[in-house]
Amino acid sequence: RPGDRVGDSGSGPVMPIPSGMTVMFRVAAGPRVGFGHLVRCRSLARALGVAPAVSIRGTATTCRRARGLGWQVLPSGLRDLARRRPAVLVIDDPCQTAAAVWVRAARRLGIAVASIHDLGLAPVAADLSIDGSVGRTANCGRRTKLRGPRFAVLDPAVAAIRREPPVAGRRPCVLIALGGGIRGQHHAGALGRALTAAHPGLTVRVAAGFTASPGPGGARVRTVWAPNGLAGELNRATVAIVAGGVTLYEACALGVPVVATAVTTPQAATVQAMSRAGAAVSGGRLDRDRDARRIAAAAAALLDDAPARRTLGRRARALVDGQGAHRVAAALRRLVDAA
Repeated sequence: RPGDRVGDSGSGPVMPIPSGMTVMFRVAAGPRVGFGHLVRCRSLARALGVAPAVSIRGTATTCRRARGLGWQVLPSGLRDLARRRPAVLVIDDPCQTAAAVWVRAARRLGIAVASIHDLGLAPVAADLSIDGSVGRTANCGRRTKLRGPRFAVLDPAVAAIRREPPVAGRRPCVLIALGGGIRGQHHAGALGRALTAAHPGLTVRVAAGFTASPGPGGARVRTVWAPNGLAGELNRATVAIVAGGVTLYEACALGVPVVATAVTTPQAATVQAMSRAGAAVSGGRLDRDRDARRIAAAAAALLDDAPARRTLGRRARALVDGQGAHRVAAALRRLVDAA
């Protein structure tokens, strides 16, 4: 809520978010680019205590879907920016050209700009740049650069769940979460079938996408719809199979043992970096059904190896602490104060 206090870290200084601070988000989203940028901005809006007012670079269908899920979708592009005159514009778009248009427009209007990046891609001349990637990060930003997994923007629910004691005695469960786009959903059913064939009696839960549903996975594969975030689903999972996007970072923050797979080409670098850090098992690329069988076998091996799961979970929690959204919210507050 406006006026809530947002900490820089779990034990660091606490800074108030100014009451009534207006924020506008500009994001790319859709079945091909995915919906991680949209979800990430909602997480930041939650940390800020502001409504997720967003302009979407995407189709009319994507905009309608986002509106139905609670986003305040602004329909008029740059005209909305001029009309609303927010205190800060937050851009999360992997296309440098598209993002730069909005940076220039905000600059002409005297609006502070923050940009969110992955893997150093699409750098723009924002006042504040945020890149919470493990590995290569964006070296851009006119004033301030927030780089590394301390600034990974995750749902604040992740940090809250992370503080809770683990629940013992749960039946083994695998969560498959391959993003909201078409490509990941196409393979989710094959992964579910391979897992239940290898582990009779195993519960498999598949997160549905924003615009696509997973393929049929069999009687013991349940599709789950979690429009408000996957933190709860991740917390109940023994092992998770995730794409190399936001959900991978959320799983790490919660200490969930993961097999990470690249559903898109840019995700391959994230999967490799997480694997090198010992925070995830690399599942490589997911392009064909035989890839799904290989990735399912890696998850099944983790299910049978409790020491390996504990080691992965411990390293993952050390790498990603889940407080990034709060740190970024505090930095945005300082940016607005300095404007």
